[in-house]
Amino acid sequence: MAAAPEPLAISSSKKKLAGIGVGAAACAAFGVKWWMVADAAVVGTGVAVVCIGFFALCGLYCVVKMCDRAPGLVLDRDGIIDNSTGVAAGRVRWHEITDIRFRMMGGQRFVTIEVVDPRRFVERGGAVRRLLTRLNTRTLGSPINIATDGLAISPDELFRQIEIFYAAYGRRR
Repeated sequence: MAAAPEPLAISSSKKKLAGIGVGAAACAAFGVKWWMVADAAVVGTGVAVVCIGFFALCGLYCVVKMCDRAPGLVLDRDGIIDNSTGVAAGRVRWHEITDIRFRMMGGQRFVTIEVVDPRRFVERGGAVRRLLTRLNTRTLGSPINIATDGLAISPDELFRQIEIFYAAYGRRR
């Protein structure tokens, strides 16, 4: 029998967050430019304001995550601690997990975690978080989707590590 794996903390990729932050700032700047060009057109102004607001929030999120010293993901004997996104699942115990899948959507790679009671994870947090988690669930089929691109580990290695931990701790219960 193989030895139990040691706890693994995976940090968020500061380089990737910086790239996303720069992209968000550029999109917000585009929104400002669009607002100036739109003059008094209601639709153009509305789209510009939404663009500025959304991408400014994305940029702010990147700055906050870059300053966050907590790991993006932790694998240990009790389960997974997901802190990888703004709608991260938090602690997911191994016995709650029924399946682990690798998915692609819009060029983004995810590790999708199927759980016994998805509703429990959907109903965590405030109204905005619940709404985003519901959308996540409808889009990807589960409330727990770990975006691999934001972590300082390759997607294949992340999936392999999760499978190792799940085999060691999840299936024996």
